[in-house]
Amino acid sequence: MLKNTQPISYSTENGLPFFILDILEERNGISSTELEEKCGRYVSRIVAPRTLHLPDNGRIKRFIPGNSNGFFIFNTALEAIKNARLRPEELCITLIDRNACMNAEIHRILPFASSIRAITSHPEKYALQCHKIYDECGASVMVRPVYQPVAKKEIVICCDGATNEAMQRSAVFSFKRGVYGKLRLFCSDIELSEKHKEIIPESIDSADFAAAVTELCGSTEYKKSCFSHIESCCSDCTEKSPSECLNCYISRFSENQ
Repeated sequence: MLKNTQPISYSTENGLPFFILDILEERNGISSTELEEKCGRYVSRIVAPRTLHLPDNGRIKRFIPGNSNGFFIFNTALEAIKNARLRPEELCITLIDRNACMNAEIHRILPFASSIRAITSHPEKYALQCHKIYDECGASVMVRPVYQPVAKKEIVICCDGATNEAMQRSAVFSFKRGVYGKLRLFCSDIELSEKHKEIIPESIDSADFAAAVTELCGSTEYKKSCFSHIESCCSDCTEKSPSECLNCYISRFSENQ
């Protein structure tokens, strides 16, 4: 810990401020006593480099993103699907959302697929939104507790990162590695604003920081953000955009029928 430093406050666009504190990892690690003294009541909400070991005393806690990654992956997938200009009548889009955090966003899928499914452990949270979609658009959203594969071309958006081997014929968006899928698109990193790029060290995971600004500060400035880095499992698509990669998946799916 740098003895004479104090946390510096920075404002967010429309939420609470956050604080930055410079620390020094000494031979014996970081002093938990000094860290608690400097961070005060925010000691359980620390955004630190993932490679940095924080003292484990029960009070000091690293911030772990909650629902924000779900919004980021949802936005990323929809942007790629929109740019791919796929034929909705041929496509099924499945939202994996066990905790029903994305129920208010499901209507955004309507223009892109003729078949829409939500896999969740809390179907009651989707009920009102599904009724509204049916009344206003005449469209039906299938809500299921367990994922089952479909025969048609399918894009799976894993808002909670959960996948299973039944998705092996689908195109799968996830923020976790090692997912199943014929086409696997692993998404990470958030493009930070210029003001944040100037003050946030590169060692801090940008998605962790954007999630903290969203969840802890209550700011919406990153709520509509997409992941900026997308890796494809397809060796033919390493230099292609996610939308081009989706078109590649669709064409190969058709060839294999």
